Amino acid sequence: MRRINNFRINKESIDAMIKAGRFNPCLEITFRDRSGQYTHKVSAGYSDDIDVYREGKETYVLSTSSRLGYIGLEVFESDEQTGSIFLESHQVKEVLGREDLVPFNAIKRLLEHVM
Repeated sequence: MRRINNFRINKESIDAMIKAGRFNPCLEITFRDRSGQYTHKVSAGYSDDIDVYREGKETYVLSTSSRLGYIGLEVFESDEQTGSIFLESHQVKEVLGREDLVPFNAIKRLLEHVM
């Protein structure tokens, strides 16, 4: 699994937001690697810390909020989301074993629980 350091985060367009039936625009992550350019709509909050990793054809987007204590992982293959998990602050230590894991290790542990 390799970390994607060079990614761009933008809010989705108003037209896309209205078409999806959202009241607030979601965030879109865009990056390019050897296999092409990718854009994924993610459920992260505007103030979340976001880490992006790739392995094979899958993209892993980890969003964490130290202020609110939650952590979320979304898994994408091509343009389609294939799984996700969201843990609230009281669930993080129970599922991950500790709250201060580096992103790579948090993703590895969360992948065991992705639905």
